[in-house]
Amino acid sequence: MAIYTSGRKSNSLHNKQQQKGKFMRPYFRSVLVLGLVAILSACGGGGDSGSSAPGANPTTTSSTPPVVPNGSSVTMTQNSSVLVPAGTTISAPNGNVVTINGTSNTVYTQAGAIVSVPANATGPANNLVTTGPAANGALATTAATVSVIAGSATANQAPVDGTGTAAVFWGGGHLALDASGNIIVSDRGALRKVTQAGIVTTLVPLYLPADWEGIAIDSSGNIYGAGSSAQLVSTSPATWGASIYLLPVAGAVKTIALNWETSTTSSAIGFGGIAVDSNGNLYLADGLNNRIMKFSASGVMSVFAGSGTSGGGDGIGTAATLNNPTDLVIDTGGNLYFTDSTTNPGKSTIRKITAGGTVSTIATLGHLSGPIAIDSSGNIYTTDGFSNIVRLDSRGNVTTFSTGITSGFISSLVADSGGHLYAGTRGNGAQILKISF
Repeated sequence: MAIYTSGRKSNSLHNKQQQKGKFMRPYFRSVLVLGLVAILSACGGGGDSGSSAPGANPTTTSSTPPVVPNGSSVTMTQNSSVLVPAGTTISAPNGNVVTINGTSNTVYTQAGAIVSVPANATGPANNLVTTGPAANGALATTAATVSVIAGSATANQAPVDGTGTAAVFWGGGHLALDASGNIIVSDRGALRKVTQAGIVTTLVPLYLPADWEGIAIDSSGNIYGAGSSAQLVSTSPATWGASIYLLPVAGAVKTIALNWETSTTSSAIGFGGIAVDSNGNLYLADGLNNRIMKFSASGVMSVFAGSGTSGGGDGIGTAATLNNPTDLVIDTGGNLYFTDSTTNPGKSTIRKITAGGTVSTIATLGHLSGPIAIDSSGNIYTTDGFSNIVRLDSRGNVTTFSTGITSGFISSLVADSGGHLYAGTRGNGAQILKISF
């Protein structure tokens, strides 16, 4: 198993990406240094305090870290600390970037990190940035560690089962985890399983009976899939249907909602991430129609959120407007989180839907993105649209982790109970990766 630790930015990847397959959604060039534009008040505040040492600004007493003035930057030295307001960015030498939100946060970084306070920053300068030893689990610019579980860095064509890098994925699908830690992968119409040891097997062959695209697994281990229905392609005029299928723990594939929607204009109908709640209800990111769909365990369909009109308006149920939601995830409280493209050019949003259907905007980020995951601590993960991981913590702080991935852009994410991420890539190759922080 190949292991490497990130320590460089992956801008060179921009010139290496191949044309994405027809089953992929487009990803766009992003801004690697994130600007956290909007955070709801619910994400602010909280934190710890740390030891201090004299910093670069001499305007405070020797017992208090200096305040970095608005519109200026400081390069951190070893065993130094400074105080900054919300909106400040810390750019570490390893390529990681933290954008602070709220108050009384402590950020641990390395010597050589650049701390930049925007000219328009407001609020108290009581967030501590320090190069002292990082506490366990603290907000820090520590490098992420990336391990290759399976898949080739140079091949991404016809799927091949095997172990480790001998296996081949088409790439670009979704990921889910079962109770045993196996990674279930939707791979260009096939459903495949990857063990923690990297053994890859095919559970359902190509397009039988449909295109397995979005996938989810319930607490009993049943696997749900969403995508277009292959059997409608041969009709005249050409018609595609969106369907939901179930692969039970024992037995053959079953239909939950056959051709719940049809289209004569798009073969990508029904594509998008899905999630399942504790009652067996399924939720689908119906990006093509700017909404989130809900399916009961028996297949009864309803619109959970989104009027169908493109927009970024919050509200309850169909009173809210969404803009091409592409992926979603559910937390232990039954709340859904999803990414959409927002109405601001070059931006994306992370949005939340409560179990009662209330849609709210959590954050607006300085890039376009698609995949989303959440861990047991409530940290939300997405990407910068290419190979870097973006984490939004419960206080609203944003950390961009430079992963050093060169095999392709990250197309899918899922988190385990230990806070590790699993990522699917597609580009020069297609791989399944494990990312630890």
